[in-house]
Amino acid sequence: MSYDLTNFSNYIGRENEVLTATLFAGGDTAKFARYMSGIKGSTEIPQISGTATMLAGNCPVPSGGTTGDLVTIAVKPFTVYEAFCEDDLQTKFPNTVLAPGSNESKAPKAWEDALVDTKLSDISMQLEMLYWQGDTAGSEFTLFDGFLKKIDADADVIDGNTSGATTITEANVVGLVDAMRVAAPAKVKRDKEFSVLVGDDIFDMYIAALKADNLYHYDAEHNEGVFRIGGSGMKLIRVYGLNETNRMVASVGRNFVVGSDVDNEDQVADMWYDKTTDKTYMRVKGKAGVQIVNPSEIVEFTVGL
Repeated sequence: MSYDLTNFSNYIGRENEVLTATLFAGGDTAKFARYMSGIKGSTEIPQISGTATMLAGNCPVPSGGTTGDLVTIAVKPFTVYEAFCEDDLQTKFPNTVLAPGSNESKAPKAWEDALVDTKLSDISMQLEMLYWQGDTAGSEFTLFDGFLKKIDADADVIDGNTSGATTITEANVVGLVDAMRVAAPAKVKRDKEFSVLVGDDIFDMYIAALKADNLYHYDAEHNEGVFRIGGSGMKLIRVYGLNETNRMVASVGRNFVVGSDVDNEDQVADMWYDKTTDKTYMRVKGKAGVQIVNPSEIVEFTVGL
């Protein structure tokens, strides 16, 4: 039996159709942030600010102003490129699944499908870490600067650690999350999409604190990592990229932008068998980057020293 990837190519094509959702616009960050596609290198995001001036009398002289700024978001290219030796499959699958005797035997479709699912899932998790912990001057997740580095570099971002807390515990986590809301500008926390973003560790700590307090008049159940906090209207959202950072971020999603270049989705993922090397190759290519806008509407929490 000659080796072919006919069925697998169809599977890759199907995955490519939803790569925008599964990779770039998926994951935890997609529950909150804005997504922009079609960015080749960089693009500018219009940002408009200003307050209305109430003028007394009839036919007053115009007064007041509106400021228009441009914030640039850049994306960086990345490639995931791996090779798999088909001979290794001979000892991994029974003869009833894998045809015996040929080095070009067709791999089980279940293996092909699982391979794509596993790799795309891992890429999605790596992107989540980059979105938040990316640091081009760091030692890990260095593709581009993430939200946390951009937040730390902007003096207009609001300090949410108003109590000077030096640790986050089950005893103080509820109060610290509430303090994030208090620190936010009124127009932001009144928004129905106002959210506090935390890692899985702090999210689980918060839910455990509610259970320990036996606040049965609040529902401690969450919807896939999104918990509507009773009495406040805000949401607590767990974000994979904030795990083990002891950081919290609060704002509305319009102030966080994830960018990518996926206009040509059918070119993002590919898989082929090469007879010369007797290996199957898988390659995923893309571009990604993030940017914050309206930093004066963002509240961040960092544990004090």
